[in-house]
Amino acid sequence: MQKRRARNAFTFRVSHFACILWGMSANEKPRLRPIEAFPFDQDGRQLVVLRDPLRWTENSVVVSPTLIPILQRFTGENTVVDIQAEFARATGQILPSEALNGVIAKLDEALLLDNERFQHYRDQLVREYSESPVRPATHAGASYPGESEALAVVLNEHLAAAGGPDGTSPLAGQLIGLIAPHIDLRRGGPTFARAYRQLHSRTDIELFVILGTGHQPMHHRFGGLRKDYETPFGTARTDRDALESLAAELPFGFFDDEWAHRSEHSIEFQVVWLQHIFGGNLKAGIVPVLAGSFHEFSETGASPLGDPQVAGFTQALRKLVEARRGKVCIVAGVDFAHVGGRFGDEEAMDEARRTRLERDDRAMLDAILSCDAEKFHHNIAADKDARRICGYPAIYALLASLQPATARLLDYGQSHETETNSVVSFGSVAFYR
Repeated sequence: MQKRRARNAFTFRVSHFACILWGMSANEKPRLRPIEAFPFDQDGRQLVVLRDPLRWTENSVVVSPTLIPILQRFTGENTVVDIQAEFARATGQILPSEALNGVIAKLDEALLLDNERFQHYRDQLVREYSESPVRPATHAGASYPGESEALAVVLNEHLAAAGGPDGTSPLAGQLIGLIAPHIDLRRGGPTFARAYRQLHSRTDIELFVILGTGHQPMHHRFGGLRKDYETPFGTARTDRDALESLAAELPFGFFDDEWAHRSEHSIEFQVVWLQHIFGGNLKAGIVPVLAGSFHEFSETGASPLGDPQVAGFTQALRKLVEARRGKVCIVAGVDFAHVGGRFGDEEAMDEARRTRLERDDRAMLDAILSCDAEKFHHNIAADKDARRICGYPAIYALLASLQPATARLLDYGQSHETETNSVVSFGSVAFYR
């Protein structure tokens, strides 16, 4: 949500169609891959960033908004000549071949075109990832420092900003679950810290089940990963026995979505914090699980437990927790609302709108603090998830699986990105048996 300059960005401006000449011949019928576009302010000039939402590549292309109608013709069915002809009919202007070829060349270079070059690149990535025993720290050096010493300094600053170790008396009972953010560590740092400082001295926990939010399309509701997690602090051990015990109970392929973990940050940030809070030596195993879309449940109001995959996973996870006899902690790495211009809303995210957002979020948090999965679900479904609560599936799975006795709100925050008129909200919650 912060003003960002996309990694390896390639910049285009189209002004009266006088473009940089790239000297590379065009693809015969260019097809643009599925991309996401969001506004970008560069020294007062409004541009648009194009990037890959599936994260096959971290490359991005920065374009003038005037280029968007041209890109909409990159369907794989139009030749360069067709695109020029359609553009001339629509605008009455001529689009020079050199300019169009330059656009195609840079999109190709950024791997944003669906062609043989991209397919070869994708196949190689899949092979390398499937053969690797570890899942690399894909966000190290970008979303957080890539060196362990520098990363520890940053996280300690967040702990200090959060007030240090939690001095409040815990509720009666045993800590069995946490909600922590997955927003950028620099923006949500103290809120992460208020969650993870609950784990100080909890050396009795042998297993952390981390429920992340799957931001990529997934085949199933939930997907586990059997690879260990690499971070600047070292390698966190994935408990494959626990994963296999879950998979054995499920009516779907639990490992069919391992690729979705490759560039997903919602679990990676939790692993980094777990390692740090235990002094860089996380002895407990982890169980990384991504939660996919619950969109139809928020649309229809039907209980997610009516779905065999959701029912099967929550029952299997409850069985795992019970088998480990109080030595499991479930962490949901989630954010809350996603509203504003970047998400398709036109309403200004002014102070009054952000106040209303907090009011609605706190009503949702009251449902979460009731420890009732169905009450939480009904809160989301009441407005058909109008605020786009991306943590909905993971939070529901935590509540339905753990069935905690009590809960405590630790923090709530909003990240306001003025340049895109957007807000993401987040928070941290502790759950007790």
